[in-house]
Amino acid sequence: MEPMDAIHGRRSIRRFKPDPVPRAVLEEVLEAATWAPSSMNRQDWRFVVVTGQPLKELLSAFEGAFEWLKPILEKQFPDKPKIVEGMRGFLSTMGGAPVVILAYAGKTANDSVDMCSTAVAVQNLLLAAYEKGLGAVWTDGAVSNEKRINEISGVTDMKLVTVVPIGYPDQEPKAPPRRPDRVTWLGFAK
Repeated sequence: MEPMDAIHGRRSIRRFKPDPVPRAVLEEVLEAATWAPSSMNRQDWRFVVVTGQPLKELLSAFEGAFEWLKPILEKQFPDKPKIVEGMRGFLSTMGGAPVVILAYAGKTANDSVDMCSTAVAVQNLLLAAYEKGLGAVWTDGAVSNEKRINEISGVTDMKLVTVVPIGYPDQEPKAPPRRPDRVTWLGFAK
């Protein structure tokens, strides 16, 4: 698959088939993540891949994040209570994904949290997952319950950036339109 095909074809998947994902496939997806560029090539990220009983424990922690997220969603979608309740359902199940990947950020050279490098690595992960026939989605709604998530994952020295449910897709979302006027050109002839 060509890179632009993956970029244009990838969708945020929020419903998954229960089929297990072979570890070898996940290893390839995570290898792609670790080949992302990073600040000063520090590669200071960590991925925790979760399935089985630990995933059930995480789902409880994700659902617990909803109480923090609910007022934000209600403000963002005041006339759309189905979206708010849909998020509650998604957080408690992660769409039935058989695997969840926790993506953590370390520090930059000046000791701030390196969220950007981890975000780039997760983008590689999402594209590689699509290339392997998997679906995934960047979701940060659960991150508000980071303390409990970290107790389960065992990671205590890094910042949780996102939770990525991953598996075989059970939906085919349409491509949302791209918003215009998101690029400014300076110094180029018209």
